[in-house]
Amino acid sequence: MKNAFKLTFFALFVLISFKSKAQKVSIDTNLLFLPQSKFSFNASAQYMSDLTYAGRKDLSSVPALLPGFTAVYKHSFFINALGYFDVNGSKSGAEGLSISPGYLFSLDTGRKFGGSIVATKFFITNNSPIILSSFNAMIDGQLYYSGPIKFTIGGTFSLDKGNNRDWMNTIQLEKEVWLLKNGELKTNGLKITPTITAFTGSQEFTETYYVESQVPRAIATPTVLSPITSLVPGLSQQQVLNKTVTQQKGREVKQYKLLAASLSMPIDYTLNSWQFTVTPYFTRPFNEVDYTGGGTSGNYFFFTAGVSYLF
Repeated sequence: MKNAFKLTFFALFVLISFKSKAQKVSIDTNLLFLPQSKFSFNASAQYMSDLTYAGRKDLSSVPALLPGFTAVYKHSFFINALGYFDVNGSKSGAEGLSISPGYLFSLDTGRKFGGSIVATKFFITNNSPIILSSFNAMIDGQLYYSGPIKFTIGGTFSLDKGNNRDWMNTIQLEKEVWLLKNGELKTNGLKITPTITAFTGSQEFTETYYVESQVPRAIATPTVLSPITSLVPGLSQQQVLNKTVTQQKGREVKQYKLLAASLSMPIDYTLNSWQFTVTPYFTRPFNEVDYTGGGTSGNYFFFTAGVSYLF
């Protein structure tokens, strides 16, 4: 039962942390204490009221269902497959999938320090409302310290379908609080995990600027009657003046900034091989760019609900 609980939590970690990108979730360090066995498997599904990325919510964001399957080898190497389904009423449908191999490691014998590295390849249709549809691949890395409060830092290198590259970082603090423990090994029960997450990263946008220039203009002056103009009627005088011309231009700019801050409260209930998780999120984006002229998202709330089964 103890192994089932820990591996189930790990599957949800893989599901939430590396694929949906709704919010980063830190690593379950207890996974490294599991007795050695070759293979374990886990099936899971998660509903998201809005699929977001790095604290960013697209104006066309839709609710999504993410079924997943994870195979784990000796509690360190794993591969995860995740599907993406748009569940936005009559427009519902399959949007694609992602495949992620990864590795978990510990840096000390006391298992207080550790980390992970995961590579993800996306296969999502180009015209999908799923916010991840613009991505081609990602590489995620995390390092953690597991003390009274778990501290996690992470980095994500992403490559979109236009071969544009971006870098994102996360800093996360979380505290696991058990409200109820039961079962023979006290591994079943209810817990909450208050979590604070900050997202920073590069974002590319078009910056508008204006250029003023002096352009010479030849202006005809009124003809003054004189003996010369009387003899040559077609002759006129001109005056050259400088005119100020303002031109609007645009340039591509990439800046590294604070992207968002998030408060979340995962609520987990474990029953033998089953685990049920509900997580409300409150997110405040920063330094948003209005690409469409329709306004930015502002503060927003969303939630996820998931179930996982070990077999």
